[in-house]
Amino acid sequence: MDGEWEFLYADEVEEYVSENGISNIDEFFKEKLEGWQDVEVNIGVTGDSGTGKSSFINTIRELDDDDDQAAKVGVTETTMEPKCYDHPSNPKIKFYDLPGIGTPKFPDLDSYCRETNLEKYHTFLIFTSSRFTKNDLILAQKIRSLEKKFFFVRTKIDDNVRAERRKKSFNEAAMLEKIRDDCSENLSHLIEKSQDVFLISNHDPSKWDFDRLTNAILDVLPTRQKEAMTMTLGVLTTLSKDLLKRKVKVLQGRMWMIAGASAAGALVPIPGLSIAVDQVLIYNEVMFYKSQLGIPDEGSEKFKVLRADTQQHIQRTCISFSQVFTLLSAFAVESAVEEVASFIPVIGSAIAGTMSYSATYLMLKKYLGEMEELALQILEEAALSSERDLLLD
Repeated sequence: MDGEWEFLYADEVEEYVSENGISNIDEFFKEKLEGWQDVEVNIGVTGDSGTGKSSFINTIRELDDDDDQAAKVGVTETTMEPKCYDHPSNPKIKFYDLPGIGTPKFPDLDSYCRETNLEKYHTFLIFTSSRFTKNDLILAQKIRSLEKKFFFVRTKIDDNVRAERRKKSFNEAAMLEKIRDDCSENLSHLIEKSQDVFLISNHDPSKWDFDRLTNAILDVLPTRQKEAMTMTLGVLTTLSKDLLKRKVKVLQGRMWMIAGASAAGALVPIPGLSIAVDQVLIYNEVMFYKSQLGIPDEGSEKFKVLRADTQQHIQRTCISFSQVFTLLSAFAVESAVEEVASFIPVIGSAIAGTMSYSATYLMLKKYLGEMEELALQILEEAALSSERDLLLD
């Protein structure tokens, strides 16, 4: 398990136990498990008009440009002042469409800084569809002076590919390298290598650097913001195996708290089961895995377009509410000392040393592994479908 997530809330749990014992610790765990939904992340997206800022904000929020909640897309200057767009599934994740420096309202850096409040953003994306301007570079230097991270993003790569594809000598790799080198030369001392420029298409986020950009943004965020952003972004937007693996790591880091809340909160043993558990909590968590990893509900439109073998895999893997106890019964007879021993110093053997805790922990671990395998199969199928569509374009 990734060390960043394994004991994310361990210090707070230890402090709670030292002050209160294990009284109501199940409710404390549940509060921490839901805490990521209250963490705010502010991403500033800036650049000249027509560079694809609004389309990017819509794409990463999983919206079409004509959706009611979408950022307005147009060929004229549509961003006259900073405008905030929340992620539809988590309003705490905010993307700000910022005007570029040099517009009538923001003619210089001083006026820009006064009106946009650069301090509030966790990181910045600086967009262009050709070459970065002098104002882009001035802004990047200012952001660096604030000890904040920024990314240079070159958009409309799909347009470049379509235009160059008409040539007999077309070589996509060579074309991309030329664009990177041109951007690198343009950016001079502000970047270390050409890979520091991200080449993207907002209309085909599964291609080029959209996925790499998404993961780079996550890498520079503080841990709590990284957790919130990871849990909010959808894996099917960029067909990202990297984001899928990140989600799995964060979900693994929740298992010890789910097991602790379940074991501590369910005081009455279930008939036929020798351990006390919180059935609703466990079932909701495995359904959370399903949602986070992009696995569609049986019978949904997204389910219907999948291959028959993928549909069957979903049916085999996804469990019902009543199956929770059957699975726990099987895990209750397994030895789990080595799996849970590391959690005993944090919450004590009264919880982490129980059969309830170990059975829940082992079940969640096995189920998450199966869900990850299924999600990878769905992503691979979606990637093949996307590639076929691109070839027909």
